[in-house]
Amino acid sequence: MHKLHNISSRMATAFLTMVLTYIAYLLYSGFHLSEAYDLVSNPFIWLIFIVYLVVCSYVNEWVARKLDDNAKRTFVSLYMISAMFIWVLVYIPLAMSSMAVYLYMIFYSSLFTVFAFLLFYFIERIVRRSKRRPFGVGVPAIIILIIIMTWNPAIKSGFSETYDQGQYEVTFDQFNGEETVHIPVESGQDYELRVEWGLADDSGNNYGLKRHSATSNYGNLDYIGENEDWLYQFEATDSGDLPIKYHGHNISGSIVITWKNVSDN
Repeated sequence: MHKLHNISSRMATAFLTMVLTYIAYLLYSGFHLSEAYDLVSNPFIWLIFIVYLVVCSYVNEWVARKLDDNAKRTFVSLYMISAMFIWVLVYIPLAMSSMAVYLYMIFYSSLFTVFAFLLFYFIERIVRRSKRRPFGVGVPAIIILIIIMTWNPAIKSGFSETYDQGQYEVTFDQFNGEETVHIPVESGQDYELRVEWGLADDSGNNYGLKRHSATSNYGNLDYIGENEDWLYQFEATDSGDLPIKYHGHNISGSIVITWKNVSDN
């Protein structure tokens, strides 16, 4: 029972830490919902929080026992080292081309993991004190993560979208998040896609397109535009509705996406 409580308190705290890091990133990014969703939906981030962080918690306790030092400052140091070490490994390829870029990426990425790992350490010390706390902490955190993953929250004001023959158009007073457009395609056909951004001047550069996880199931989407043209070519290998994502952070105006079959051209 002790071992089960030990691992459950760590896992529950890891899920809660992931939720709190999501909230912290929202605040850091100026409530950029699309970027925050990318963070929480990234499988590598789940690997860091749910696997690597939990394993590090055991390793850090083992090291502290070997050092015969259970002081709080020792654990803080160990968790900070653990938070940075993952990026030392991940960015090794960058060291081959530029050591400066390698070190910059390590320290930049560590800003988030050091915060998260220390948060985990202090919260887990509290959660482990009661057998009920892992359930009370872990279950709500898991539910919140599931809601975020499935709902993909967005802020929309004055949002109106219409589908027409070969065209999708949306207008909005404010948009913060991402939306998916479904384009009908037929197997063996080639299509040309164009995106026109009719955004207000204060929208900045906080917008763009994203590859949907299911896009590759229908074929290859390639950029063929020049200069500022948002022009793409798509070769369909299967029939269905091709999903295309657009995203923006506090933008206003309109977006028009048009597509046409160019197989006979």
